[in-house]
Formats: sequence, structure tokens, C-alpha cells
Amino acid sequence: MTFNLTWLIIPIFLIGFIILIAFGVRSRLRYAQRIRDAQARGAFADMNLPIYKSRFRHLAILGLIGIFGLMLSMAFILLPWVDKNDTSLRMVAGAALVFAIICTVAGLLMRREIDRRL
Repeated sequence: MTFNLTWLIIPIFLIGFIILIAFGVRSRLRYAQRIRDAQARGAFADMNLPIYKSRFRHLAILGLIGIFGLMLSMAFILLPWVDKNDTSLRMVAGAALVFAIICTVAGLLMRREIDRRL
């Protein structure tokens, strides 16, 4: 007599996914604690200098441009289903990719500036 155990794939996947999420949350909480400790000892006090303010302002604007560009690209991807408009999916996906790269680079540069002070 054989047993069909294929239904175990779903619970095993869910348990593995929950474990991965738990480790990810734990890592983020540890990083947030490091930032709080650095703030308590005054590691970010120099960020109010004009040279750093302008740098962070430019990174924030770059990140916002990337996010808004991604949202607009997603709207153009969803537009043909709503309006039956002919937009080139490749062109819109390419634009979304460019905006995603811009946003990712801005985020990585901002994290690098923060990590430098930890």
C-alpha cells in the first residue's frame, strides 16, 4: 500500500517561509537597535552640517523620483486593461527597470552613509 504525501509540500513550504521571515525580522530589529545605540551616543550629530544635508536631500529626491517613476510605470502597465490603450509593454517595463535601478542606488547610498556612522 502506498501513501500519497504530496500534500506535505504546502505545510513544509509554509513552515520554511515563516522561519525565513522570522530570521529577516530578527535581523532588521537588530539593525534598528544598532541605529538607536548610535543615535544615543551622538553618531549622527554631524548629519546636520550643510554639506551632509544637501547630500541627503539629493539622495532623498533621487529615491522619490525612482518611487514615483515606478508607480507611474505600473499605472501604464495596468492602463491597457482599463482603457484598451496601446502602450508598448517593453517600453514601460524598461522605464520601470530604470526607475527601479535609480531607487535602489539611492537607497544603497543612503544605507552606506548611515552604516558609515554606526
